Amino acid sequence: MSSVNYFRRNRGSTLIEALVAILILSFGLLALGGFLTYAVQLPKLSGNRSVAVVAANDLVERMRANSSGSLSYVTSTFSATSTVPSSMPSGSTCSFPNCTATSLATMDVATVDFQVKRQLPNGGITVTIPNNAAPTIGNVWVIWQEPGNLGTFSTGGSDNCPSAVASLGLSPAPRCVYAPFRL
Repeated sequence: MSSVNYFRRNRGSTLIEALVAILILSFGLLALGGFLTYAVQLPKLSGNRSVAVVAANDLVERMRANSSGSLSYVTSTFSATSTVPSSMPSGSTCSFPNCTATSLATMDVATVDFQVKRQLPNGGITVTIPNNAAPTIGNVWVIWQEPGNLGTFSTGGSDNCPSAVASLGLSPAPRCVYAPFRL
């Protein structure tokens, strides 16, 4: 008789235990879903950073090949526009024998900027040479702005953007690859 009373008193406790277990499992799956969302976005973020590093290295190598025109590379072409150019800007090509160091620098900057704008969202480049008397040391930034759905990742303090770009107050904050150079 005592075993019958035991089963009557504990009636429904298995159901409550199962519901609590399902609740705990659902919180775990919810957290796992957040991690999966993050993991799906990381390859795109990494790919954009890789494109920016290659573009910065490309521009620095072009500058080393044309070191006599180094001051002509100074530019600030970043603007937060989402238009992707379909062709190189007019007047940005030079051909032998009329190619000078200045026109080659203009073509190099236009070529790299064109590639960056085509491959990175809201992309652009900025080149500075702080000392015009000794134009062999400078800085290259490749700048882009991740789409809004990828902008949930905090960029505060993680990227070294030029002050002019940081002061734009864009949301999400732009990403930057900084490449100091010595010619």
